[in-house]
Amino acid sequence: MLTDGISVAMLGLRGYEQMRTAQEQLVDRRRRGEIGDALLILEHPPTYTRGRRTEPEDLHHEPDWYRERGIEVFDTPRGGRVTYHGPGQLVAYPIVDLHEIGEQPDRLDRADVAGFVAALETAMIRTAARWQVPAGAINGLTGIWTGDGDPIPDGADARAMASGVASGRVRKIGSIGLRISRGITSHGLSLNVSCDLEPFGGITSCGIDHCRISSILAETGASPSVGTVGLALSEELGPLLGRNPVIVAPEELGLIAGLTPGA
Repeated sequence: MLTDGISVAMLGLRGYEQMRTAQEQLVDRRRRGEIGDALLILEHPPTYTRGRRTEPEDLHHEPDWYRERGIEVFDTPRGGRVTYHGPGQLVAYPIVDLHEIGEQPDRLDRADVAGFVAALETAMIRTAARWQVPAGAINGLTGIWTGDGDPIPDGADARAMASGVASGRVRKIGSIGLRISRGITSHGLSLNVSCDLEPFGGITSCGIDHCRISSILAETGASPSVGTVGLALSEELGPLLGRNPVIVAPEELGLIAGLTPGA
């Protein structure tokens, strides 16, 4: 049963630093009860982000080398390792209080993070399926994957899929990297729609050697707009969280519309 709504803001192309600051402000406002749960739908300019577990060798060159080629490099408080964002990739940042979602752990200071990650993966899988991309989750490898031939089997694990990943027969199409602050989420997921895949070759993506990256466009030869895929994702994710997705203007969340991409 759907209970409260989740506000969905369509933000277009936004600079990474701008959105990191915006998320911090929204998390504070969510904690104070000034806003309800929210989902930010956007794209970033070409950007590498380094999560808390990033190793120095995950970036194959020094940051200035990438910046000279038009790709910014930022450290980020999310989990995970290094990944790439760019135009044509859907980025979704959920600002959600996990204490109000689903089954609650026995301890009052805990939240069901694993259940939330599973909901994100399921929403991405169902969204990709709308454009005939069969995707699935792999236990031990956060995100969603697609492959040649048979779909990713239910319950697949990293060990069983290792040869497929190494050979490129199994390809990553969506990533997850969250920050949880006292039960409230930020950062989130990315789903490759029609983005340039070449920049992924400049990093050890998500810390996985020889990890091949794909997109809806690469798998099918065609793709919808990022905004269309973002709306589909909100429609899939909302019910998984017991929330009804409601499109709102950015200003309703205190976000400024029309900022330049690098701001």
